[in-house]
Amino acid sequence: MRLFLLLLVCLALQLKGSAQSINWATDIAPILYDHCASCHRDGGVGGFSLVGYDHAFNQRESIMDATQARRMPPWKPDPTYRRYAHENFLTDAEIQRIAQWVNDGAPAGDLSQAPQPPMFNDESSVGVPDLVLQTPFYTITATEDEYRCFVIPNGLSQTAFLRGLEAIPGNHEVVHHILIYEDVTGGARQLDNQTPNEVGYVSFGGIGVNNARLVGSWVPGARTALTPPFMGIKLTPGADLVVQMHYPAGVTGMSDQTKLNFFFTPQNQGVREISINPVLNHSPFSLENYPLFIPANQTKTYHAKYTVPLAASVITVAPHMHLIGRNIEAYGVTPQNDTIRLIRINDWDFHWQGGYQFQKVVKVPAQTVLHAYATYDNTFNNPYQPNDPPQLVTQGEATTDEMMLVYFAYTGYQFGDENIILDSTLLSSDLPRELSSDAGLEQVKIWPNPANGQTSVTFVLTEQADYRMSIADVTGRIVRFFPRKEKMPAGLHQETIDLTDLTPGIYFMEIQTDAGAVVTRKLVVE
Repeated sequence: MRLFLLLLVCLALQLKGSAQSINWATDIAPILYDHCASCHRDGGVGGFSLVGYDHAFNQRESIMDATQARRMPPWKPDPTYRRYAHENFLTDAEIQRIAQWVNDGAPAGDLSQAPQPPMFNDESSVGVPDLVLQTPFYTITATEDEYRCFVIPNGLSQTAFLRGLEAIPGNHEVVHHILIYEDVTGGARQLDNQTPNEVGYVSFGGIGVNNARLVGSWVPGARTALTPPFMGIKLTPGADLVVQMHYPAGVTGMSDQTKLNFFFTPQNQGVREISINPVLNHSPFSLENYPLFIPANQTKTYHAKYTVPLAASVITVAPHMHLIGRNIEAYGVTPQNDTIRLIRINDWDFHWQGGYQFQKVVKVPAQTVLHAYATYDNTFNNPYQPNDPPQLVTQGEATTDEMMLVYFAYTGYQFGDENIILDSTLLSSDLPRELSSDAGLEQVKIWPNPANGQTSVTFVLTEQADYRMSIADVTGRIVRFFPRKEKMPAGLHQETIDLTDLTPGIYFMEIQTDAGAVVTRKLVVE
């Protein structure tokens, strides 16, 4: 009996020690630095810093409350439905770890064991931009939500293809979101000239110009994602960029000047053009129960659909609603009756919407029917209800109106697009890395490796096949794409690869055939 009691005491002490083992240095700092510090740092959009133990300790209760309610980090897509590149959400275990740390008094632990504070470049989080533009310095005078448009010449002398766009607000407190359009008609400039005593002009919803193309957007907390270097959004030389800034109510008298960083494809020839369009929308051609019409004190669900005429490769999805929207789901049904899950948001928040890049390019076959279902709650149960008492809400441009849009960034499908990796986490950290299917491709070798300037790739096709090759960096971005070779005979093949334009580092050479064989080998460039 005494031995049994002694064992119980030891077990209790072990459990107590385990419960108290959660500390900031080794358990909490990695979570905050990975998921929170990009916004919650000096000069960040979060309003206060979570870098360093003292800052985290002072905010410990709010950290626990926000993470347990899943308000922070503000990641809205349902991870059980579909996964995306650059995800930023906490696991149940991480949320529990934070709660235990706070409830145990938020111990510091051994501060010498804490990770180094993350470093941030306020000029760019992506790299050196190819073009930098700025909006005019502007002081907000409106007392309600203001959608102000600034017309800026793009300054391009030749066609360029946009891989990514990064916005750096001059004042994070006043910028809710940004939309960037290209206008080749001069219409936006005419609207701007009609208000010569103002900086820019006001336009709710769109920019007031027909045929303007959306080329980019930004929301707080968004991470700039680049497309593969052989894909991009076409920009017309000499056109105007119209930057629509949403300045929310309550910022009257405050000023802003936002910087825009543009990242282009390495070359302008042979680039696959990306389009951005809300192919699922609230028009009578898409919305089955048109129009959007949500009476006061009612909840309604709407269904939009669209049949894809040609096979497409989809890179990004971005749903859009306003304040009454509560949840939205989009998916496709192929002619073979397979379902392509695209996005599901169970707790819509107008203030935290964005575009979500897939982990791999998503193939959408021709004649796939895209569907979107969105539910709107125009009752007092909606925490974002803008009216007291609730009022009739119809579709429109104002924030208190409603919309149902699902934007897609896409290009025409080409063989093997679904294997293009957009998310670096899909690349194994174990080196050498090799992925392979089982048929048709054998004895893949790279020599010399490491290489300087040039290398050769040899492999055996066991049967006639089409194949193509690519090189990706360690983030998963394709840095070299080789033309597809068709009806190549069975037997030994050799490709000589010029590496002179690649910076030293680790890369991954991938060969794939039309029969589904895929082999990846590590390549070290010196």
